Amino acid sequence: MASSFFNPKSAATKLLTGLCNLILVNILFVLTSIPVFTIGASLTSLYRITIAILSGDNPSIFRDYFKCFRDNFLKATGLELLYAVLSAFFFFEVYMVNNMMSAEFSWVQYIPYFFLLLILATTLYTFPLLAWFEESFIQILKNSVLLAITNLPVTIMYEVFTLGLAWLIWQYPTTVMSLMFFMGFSTLAIFYSLFLKRTFKRLGADITYKEKEGDSGIDVDKM
Repeated sequence: MASSFFNPKSAATKLLTGLCNLILVNILFVLTSIPVFTIGASLTSLYRITIAILSGDNPSIFRDYFKCFRDNFLKATGLELLYAVLSAFFFFEVYMVNNMMSAEFSWVQYIPYFFLLLILATTLYTFPLLAWFEESFIQILKNSVLLAITNLPVTIMYEVFTLGLAWLIWQYPTTVMSLMFFMGFSTLAIFYSLFLKRTFKRLGADITYKEKEGDSGIDVDKM
C-alpha cells in the first residue's frame, strides 16, 4: 500500500504534486505582485504555469515562472499601466456623474460602467495570451478584445467570478485574503485556464510548455 501511494505515477502522488505546485506558484505570484506595478508580469507568469500544468507538462516552477516574468516584464507592465490609466479615467467619469451632475443624468454613468466591464474582460485574456504567444503589443490588445467578444458566455462567467471575488474581499477582507494568499490566486487561475486552454486550441494554437521555434501567434481569422 505504502509503495503504491508513493509511486510517482500514482493518482495520489500526482494530486499532492499538483497541490504543492499550486501553493508554490501562488506564493511566487503574491511575492512578485507586492510592488503593484509588477502585477501584469506576475499574472503572465502565473498563467504560463497553470496552463502548462493542464497541458500535462511538468514545469520547473521557480525557473520557468521567473523566466516568463523576465521575458515579458516590459510588455506586461505596459499593458498593466494602460489598463490602469483607462480604468482610472472611467472611474473618474462615474464619480463626475454621481457627484457633479443632477440626478436626471444619472443614467450616463452606465456608459463608463460598460467600458470598465470591457476593460476587465479584455484584461482577463491579455495576460494569458502574453504568456503563450509571441505577439506585438497592439496584436495582444486586438486579440484580447476579439476573444472577449467571440467567447461571450465564458467572458461573462469570468467577470461574474472576478467581480464576485472582489465583493467577497470587500465584505470579508481578512478571511478571503488569507485564503487567496494560501492558494486562492493559483486556484482561480487554473480554473480560468481550463477554458483558456480550450479556446487557444480551438483557434489552432499548439499549447505546450516545450519551447518551439517559429510563429506561435493566434490566427485571428479563426476568431
